[in-house]
Amino acid sequence: MNSVHEKNIPVSSQNPGSEIRAVDEEFQQGKDLVSAFIKTIKAFRLYPADNPTLKGIQEQLFTRMQLFLKIYNSFTLEIGEYQFSFRGNLLYEDRDLNGSLPFLFFKDGLRELRFTEGIEEWEMKEFNEIVIQRNNVNEFEDDLITLIWEKDFIHISHVAIDPFTEEGLGLIPATVEQFRKNVNTDPIPESAGGDFQEDDDGGEYDFDQVIFEKAKESVSIGAAVYFLTPAEMESLRKEVEGELHPNCVFQVVDIILEIMGLERDVEPYQDALRVLQKLLEAQLETGEFGKARDLLNRVHIILKTYQLADWQVEAIRHFVEILGDAEHTRRLGSILEKETELRLEDVSAYLLLLDPKAIPGLIKVLGDLGNSKGRRMLCDVICESAKGKPEWIIPFLDDPRWYLVRNLAYILGRIGGESSLPHLQKTCTHPEPRVRREAVQGFGFIGGPHAATLLAQSLKDPDFRIRSLAAINLARVGKKGSLPALLEVIQAKDFTKRDPSEVKAFLDAAGSIGSNDALRPLQKILEQRGWFGGGVRDEVRLAAANSLALIGSPEAKAVLEAGTHSRDESIRGACLEASRRLGT
Repeated sequence: MNSVHEKNIPVSSQNPGSEIRAVDEEFQQGKDLVSAFIKTIKAFRLYPADNPTLKGIQEQLFTRMQLFLKIYNSFTLEIGEYQFSFRGNLLYEDRDLNGSLPFLFFKDGLRELRFTEGIEEWEMKEFNEIVIQRNNVNEFEDDLITLIWEKDFIHISHVAIDPFTEEGLGLIPATVEQFRKNVNTDPIPESAGGDFQEDDDGGEYDFDQVIFEKAKESVSIGAAVYFLTPAEMESLRKEVEGELHPNCVFQVVDIILEIMGLERDVEPYQDALRVLQKLLEAQLETGEFGKARDLLNRVHIILKTYQLADWQVEAIRHFVEILGDAEHTRRLGSILEKETELRLEDVSAYLLLLDPKAIPGLIKVLGDLGNSKGRRMLCDVICESAKGKPEWIIPFLDDPRWYLVRNLAYILGRIGGESSLPHLQKTCTHPEPRVRREAVQGFGFIGGPHAATLLAQSLKDPDFRIRSLAAINLARVGKKGSLPALLEVIQAKDFTKRDPSEVKAFLDAAGSIGSNDALRPLQKILEQRGWFGGGVRDEVRLAAANSLALIGSPEAKAVLEAGTHSRDESIRGACLEASRRLGT
C-alpha cells in the first residue's frame, strides 16, 4: 500500500491481522462503489433526467464516492476487456457486449479511471451523462476519451491507449514475422471438413442446402461425432456454474444493502434485515463462511460510513447481536463439528465480526467441540473478542471439564491486563496439572509485580514440570527481584537430587538474570564433591557451568576459567563445554 493510504488507515504493527482487515475493507468498499456506479448508469437508461428516483441514486453514488475518497484519498478503477478491477482484484465482470460497461470503456481505449479527493457533484453527474451519451454518438466521430477530455474534469483523470495502434489488438499482422508466428498450419480435422467445393458443373454451391443435408446426416450417426470448440466448452462451463451458484442471490443481497442505506421507514427496514438474516443463515448452513464474512463485513461498513438515524443504527446492531445469540452459536458448533473441509480462516474472520455478546455462546461451543483445530481457532477468536473484558470468561472457570478450564486459562493469559490475574489465580489450585500449567504461562504473558508474586508461589507446585515453567517465567517477569525466590530453591538440600530437567530450568533461570548474587550458589554446585566420588551428577554440574556462562560477568568467567584447570575431570569437562557452547 502506498504512503497516501498508510497515512489515513491506522494499522497496528503489533497486529498484522488488522492490516489485512483494512485492505479487505477497502476492497469491499471499492466493490460497493462500482456496484453503485453500474446501478446509476442503468437508472439513467430507465428514467427521465428529472425523475426523483434517478436523482436519489445519483446522490447516493456521489455520497459513496466522497466517503471512499475521504478515507483512502483516491480510487483507481482498472479496466479490462470485460471487467473492472481494483489493485488487481476483480470487482465486476460483464461479457454481454450489448450492455457491458467494461467493454464499452475498453474498446474506446480506456485502461484506468482515477477519482481523487475533493471531487464535486457536477463532475460525477457529467461523467455519468458522458457514458450515456457515448451510446448515441457515431464511434467514428467521437469516443469516451474525447468526451472526457472536452469536459476538463479536475478530480477525474484517465489512462488510455489508441485502440487502433495497441499491439495485439489488430487482426492484420504488422510484419511478415508476425504473420509467420501466428499462422496455424495444423491440418483441418476430418470432423470439421466438408465438401464445400465448386459444383461439378461449375455453378455456385447452395451452402444453406448443403449444411441442412449435413445436419440431417449427422443426426443418425450419433453423438460421438460432435465436437465443441474451446469457446463453447467455456460457455457451457459457465452456464453450469451459474446453475450451481445463481447470481440472483448476490443481486438480492445488493438490493437489501441498498435498502439499508436508503430506506427511511421502520417496517420495510426491519423486513430487509430479516431477509438478510435468512440469507446469511443459509450461507452458514452450507459452510460458505467466506461469503457470510463478506456480507457481514458490508453491514459493518454501512454502520461505520453511512449517515444513519439512531433507530437504524440500533436495528443493525440488534441484527448483529442476533447472529451471536445462543441459538446461532449452537448451530455454528454443529457446523464446525460435522464439516471437516471448512476454511477455518474464513470461520475465524466471520466470528470476529460478531458482537462481543457472542462470547458466552462461543465458550459453550468450545467446551463441546471435538475438533482440535476448531478449538484452537475458537480460542484465538475469543482472545481477540474478549480483549480487556475478562468478565465474559469468569463465569465458566468453575466448569467441571478440565480441558475447557485449561482453554479459558489460556485465553485469560492472552487477553492481558492485571484485571485477569485474580481470576487466573483461581486455576492455580485446580487438580488437573495441565490447567495449572496454562495458568503459569498466563502469568508470564501478563507480567508485572503481581504476576511475579503468583509465579513465585508456583515454584512450590507439586508437579516438577510446572515448577520448572514457573522458574523460567519468573526470571523473565521479575528480573533481579525474582532471584531470592529462585536461590531459595536452588540452595535447598534436595535440589541437586531433583529431576535433571527441573534442576536445569532453575539454574538457567538464575543465570539469565545476569546477577553476581548467584555466583556462590552456582559455584558451590559446580564444585560440589562427595565421599567416594558421590558428588553431583554430570548433567547437574554442566547446568551450573552453563548458568555461570549465562551471567557472563568477569567474575563468572573467572570461575569458569578456574574450572577448566580443575583436577576433577567432571568439573573440567563441564567448564570447557559451557565455554564452548556460549562462546565465553
